[in-house]
Amino acid sequence: MGQFVDRMIRAAQLDENLYEEVEADKGAMKQAIGVVVLSSLAAGIGTMSQGEESGGWRSARWRPSSAGIFGPF
Repeated sequence: MGQFVDRMIRAAQLDENLYEEVEADKGAMKQAIGVVVLSSLAAGIGTMSQGEESGGWRSARWRPSSAGIFGPF
């Protein structure tokens, strides 16, 4: 568990040595799946905490306009 948390912190810090380390580690796929699951859960909890006035679960889907990439739709 310590290596998992350490790698997440180093990835957030954009540690270039980490990316070489992960590329060489054949068992890193489970950790990558864990990061995706944790971030998805955190996004879901964040969306639920906004309540119904913001659209609730209907606003949980990603829209390009919400990221400001394609301008307003």
